[in-house]
Amino acid sequence: MRLLFLILLLAAGSVQAAQTFTYGQFQYSFSDVPAWVKPAKTPKSRGKPQGQSTEYALIDTQVNAASQNFQRYKAFSYYLHTSQAVSENSELEITFNPEYQQLAIHQLQLIRDGKTVNVLRPEIFRLLQKEEDLRNGIYHGAVTAVAIIPDTRPGDRLDYSYTISGRNPVYGNKIFGALNFGWGVDVGYSRLRVLVPRDVKLQTRVHDLELNYKKRRKGDTVEHTWEADSVAGRTDEGDYPPWFVRYPFIEYSEYTSWQEVVAWAEDLYGSVDANSAELDKLVKQLQKKAKTPREYALAALEFSQEQIRYLGLEFGENSHLPHSPAVVLENRYGDCKDKTNLLVQLLRKRGIDADPTLVSFDFGRGFTEFLPSPLAFDHVIVHAQIDGQQVWLDPTRTHQAGRIQDRGFLEFGKGLIINNERADPVAEIAPLEGQIDQIDVTETFSTARFDQPVKLRIESRYTGDQANYQRYFFNSNSVAEISDKFLNFYAKIYPNIRRNRAVTFDDNRAFNEFTIVEQYEIPEFFTAQDNLYSSTYYASAIEQYLAQPQTIRRESPAAIGQPKRVSHRIVVEFANDVELYIDSTPVVKQQPAVEYRSRSQLIGKRFEHRAQLWVKKSWVDSANMADYLALTKEIQQDIDFSLTLGYPANKKPSAAINALVDALQ
Repeated sequence: MRLLFLILLLAAGSVQAAQTFTYGQFQYSFSDVPAWVKPAKTPKSRGKPQGQSTEYALIDTQVNAASQNFQRYKAFSYYLHTSQAVSENSELEITFNPEYQQLAIHQLQLIRDGKTVNVLRPEIFRLLQKEEDLRNGIYHGAVTAVAIIPDTRPGDRLDYSYTISGRNPVYGNKIFGALNFGWGVDVGYSRLRVLVPRDVKLQTRVHDLELNYKKRRKGDTVEHTWEADSVAGRTDEGDYPPWFVRYPFIEYSEYTSWQEVVAWAEDLYGSVDANSAELDKLVKQLQKKAKTPREYALAALEFSQEQIRYLGLEFGENSHLPHSPAVVLENRYGDCKDKTNLLVQLLRKRGIDADPTLVSFDFGRGFTEFLPSPLAFDHVIVHAQIDGQQVWLDPTRTHQAGRIQDRGFLEFGKGLIINNERADPVAEIAPLEGQIDQIDVTETFSTARFDQPVKLRIESRYTGDQANYQRYFFNSNSVAEISDKFLNFYAKIYPNIRRNRAVTFDDNRAFNEFTIVEQYEIPEFFTAQDNLYSSTYYASAIEQYLAQPQTIRRESPAAIGQPKRVSHRIVVEFANDVELYIDSTPVVKQQPAVEYRSRSQLIGKRFEHRAQLWVKKSWVDSANMADYLALTKEIQQDIDFSLTLGYPANKKPSAAINALVDALQ
C-alpha cells in the first residue's frame, strides 16, 4: 500500500491538456478548471462532527449562464474520519445526459498527512446508464460516471471537482435554476455563484436560511454570489406534506411571472402536429358511442388511460415536448405529456374546451411559493370545461371508474393551466361538492351458542380514489392471494380464525363503488367465567387510516393522508337475550385536522358500536402535533374494547353484572 501511495504521489499534479476518453458509446474528459471559475479554499478540519463519520468541509457550485454553452461547476471536499466513512464515501458518482451535455472532470485528489496525491486516472472510472426511473416506465438517457477511489484510509481528505456543459434545449434561452443549501449533516463552507449576461434581470430568492449575498458587475457579466461559513445539518423528520420543503434552498429565475412559463409551455404543445388520420378515425368511433359531451369525454379519458400504456421516452427535448397524437396512437404508449396531449386533442375535436395543466407531485400547491420557472413541475394533467363544469382529468391513471366529474386526482392542490388567454393561469384544484373518498366497514358477529364458533361476516365498501385502489389491487393479485392476506390480517386479532369461503367482490363502475365481502368463523371467541362471557373487538379500519408520523417531536408539519371519511361498524347478533351493560354516551373528539365520533347501543338481541373518522386536512402543523397525537391515543383506546355479558339473562341484573357495573363506575 505504501508503494501504491508513493506511485500516486509521483503522479500528482494538474491536468496539462484536455484528454477525452470513450467508455462504451459515451465520452467524458479530464481538463483543467475553466477560466471563469473562482475555486474556493477548503476549510481546515474541525474534527469529527458528533454523530457523523464524514466531515463535509466544502460544497461549491458555480453556474456560467453567460456562456452560450450553459456550464455548471461543482467542487466537494470532505474528511474521512473513520473506517465507516471510508466504506461509505470512497466512491463518487456524477450524472449527466450525453445527448446534450458534456462532462469534464478537473480534480480528484487524496490528501494524507499534508501530502496531496492526484488519483484522477481513467481506469478508475466507469460510465453506467442506470436509468433510475426505469421501474416507473421512464427512460431519460442519463449516464452516471462512477469512480472507485483506491487506497483510502481513515484520516484522509478527498477533493474533487467537475463541470457539466450544456443543458436541455427544450428550456430555450431563459435562465433559471435552484440549489439545495441545507442537508442532513453539517457543511463547513457552502457557496453558489451564478454568472449572467449584463442585460438579464435575474430574480433571486433564498428560502429558510441567512446567507451572505454579493452582486458584482464586470464588463458584460453580472455575478451573483451566496455563501455561508457554516450550515448546520437538519434531521430528516419525514412524512412531509408535498408543499413543505424541509431544507433551505436558493432559486433564481429570469421568468417574471407564471404567464411567461405558460407561454413557454404553450409554444411546446403548440408546435406538435395535431393532424392525424388515425386521430380523426378515433374521434368518429368515440362519437358513435357517446350521445353527450360528458359521455364522449368519459370515453376519451378511458381510451387514454386504458388503451395507451404508460411509457416515457424522455430523451432530449422530449423530456417536456410531447410526441404527436399520430406517433402515440401508432406506438400505443406515451408518458404524462403524450397522453395528456392526446386527450386534449380528442376533447377539442368534439368542441370541448381543454388545456394541458402543469402540476407537481413533489411540491403540490407549494409551487406558487417559488419563483416562476419550469422547474416547479413534474407532471401534467388535463383541465376541461364540460357542460359548464370544471373537471380535472389525469390520463395516466388506470382503474378509475364512475362519472367524469368524479375522476379528478386532487392531491396536487393547484396547477398551471397552459392557456395564454387566461388572466391568471394558476388554478385551484379543489374537489367538487361531495367529492371525497369514503370507506365503510361493517363487521357482523353472529352467535348461536357461547361454546360454539362465532360466524364473522365483513363487508367493506369503498368509493372515490379508495375504490380505484381496491380495483387496482384486485386486478394485480389473485383472489386466492387476497384471501390469504385478509385472513392473516384478522389472525393478528383473532389467532384461531378460519376462512369459511374465499373473498368475493362487487365492482360497481357506474358509481365507482367497490365492495368486498369476507366470511370467517372464530372458535373459542368468548371467554367464560361463571355466568359471564367476555369478547374483544377492534375497529381496525379507523386505525388503518389514522396516520401517525414516524418522528413525533418535530419542527415540520406532518402529512396524514388525503381527506376522507371512514366508518367502522361492529354488530354482534345474539341468539338469546343477554345481560349487557352499555354506556351509550356518544364519544366526540375534534381537532383542526381530524374529527372522531363513536357510540354503542343494545337493541334487543343486537349490539352495535359505530366509530367514524373524518380526516379534514391532509396535514398537521407542528404547533398542533402534541394535541393531535394525544387525540390519536384516545381514539386508539376507544376502538379497542371488550364486552362482558351475563347469560342466561335475568329480569334483574345478576350479582356478577352488578359487580361489573360498580367496577366500571
